[in-house]
Formats: sequence, C-alpha cells, structure tokens
Amino acid sequence: MRTPVRSALTLALAAALVTGVAACDQLPDIDPSRLPDISLPSRPSSDPDPAPTETVTEDPGPAPTETVTEAPEPEETSPAPDASPEPTATADAGEASEDGLTWWPWLLLAIPVLGLIIWWWVVAAKRRRWDRAVSAAAGELSWFEDSLVPQILGKSSGAEAASTWQAAKPRILTLDRTLHELEETAPSEARAGRAAHGLAAVRALVSAVDDETSTQPGVDADQLRARRAAVDAARTQVRAWVAAVRK
Repeated sequence: MRTPVRSALTLALAAALVTGVAACDQLPDIDPSRLPDISLPSRPSSDPDPAPTETVTEDPGPAPTETVTEAPEPEETSPAPDASPEPTATADAGEASEDGLTWWPWLLLAIPVLGLIIWWWVVAAKRRRWDRAVSAAAGELSWFEDSLVPQILGKSSGAEAASTWQAAKPRILTLDRTLHELEETAPSEARAGRAAHGLAAVRALVSAVDDETSTQPGVDADQLRARRAAVDAARTQVRAWVAAVRK
C-alpha cells in the first residue's frame, strides 16, 4: 500500500512545479536597481559578551586631621653634685613608711620603757613591804615604851621588876634584830637612816631598863634618880621615833 501513496505524492509535486514555472514566465520585468537593499543581520556570536562588572567605590569620608602638638623643650638642669645611682637607706626607709607602718622602731622604744616600768614596780613594791615592816616595828616599840616599861617601874620591889623585865626581854631582842635587818635592806638611804634611829632608840631604852632593874647592892638615891632619868630620856627618844614613822 505504501507504493501507490508515494506515487501519488510524487505526481502531485511534479504538477506543482510545472504550474510554478509557468507562472514565473507570466511575471512582469523588475528593475533590480529599484529593489530595496536588504541585508541580513550578522549572526550573533555564540559566545555571550561578558556582563559588565559594577565597581562600587566606598566613600572613605573625610580624612582625619592629624594634630601635631609640639612638646615644650625641657629646661636645662644641672646634675646634682653628689647624685648616687644606688638607692640609699633613707630612700628605702621612706618607701617602707609609704607602704605601711614601720614597727621595729616602736619595738625598740617599747623595750626600755617596759623595762623602766618593771623596775619602778619592783622598787615600789619593795618600798611598800619595807614601810609596812617599819610600821610594825614602830608598833612593837610603842608597846615596849608605853606598856611594858610602866609595868616594870610600877613593881614594888626590884626582884619583881627584874622578873617582869626578863620575861619580856626576848620579845624586845626580836624587835632589835628586826630593826637591824630593816636597816640593812632599806631601799634608800633615808629609809636606812630611819631604821637606824629606831634601832638606837630601842637599844637606849633596853640599856636604861637593864640598869633600872639591876639588883646590885649599895645603890644610893642619886644613882636611882640617874637611872630613872635615863629611862625617861630613852622613852622620849622612842616616842619621837614612833611619831616620825607614823606620819
């Protein structure tokens, strides 16, 4: 069936060609100079032109203005004559006092002050003990003069007076020893003199009472009066010393 179709198509084409040629013979003559100039545009190149690159210029803004400050010229100073490059002890001490309080000078100052306070306290305590001991001795001597001696002198006989005196004499000898020790251990010359005066008063009164109570035979009235006067003088000396201590 394909062969008859192809034959029919071929005949149709041949008839069309014959008809076209006959029609060309019947066209009028055309002046080629009157024909418009028709030119085909050039075929664009297959390679596309590169796209224009847009350059963006950033506005840097106003340029900073540099201000130049002229430094003042240093004044000429003459170097110190005895300048030492090494730091001195005074500079170190100044830096130490600026950083904080320096404690060791205060310690050096406190040591002698503390020693002085301790020494003063020891001396004051010793004086107080000595003064109390002298006051006690003065009280004992006052009893001897004010109480014991009148008892001895008031006895009716010399034997009774001697017996009373010998019974109380060890106590008086203890007072004598106490005043002697106070003289030796006195914290000052003035106190030592005070104890020595008390010791002398005790010994004077003891000697006077010894003479008064002696039982030697052949004692006349003048000797008895002399002995009593010695006792009274010793008692006066004792009372003066006791009054001075109790001031």
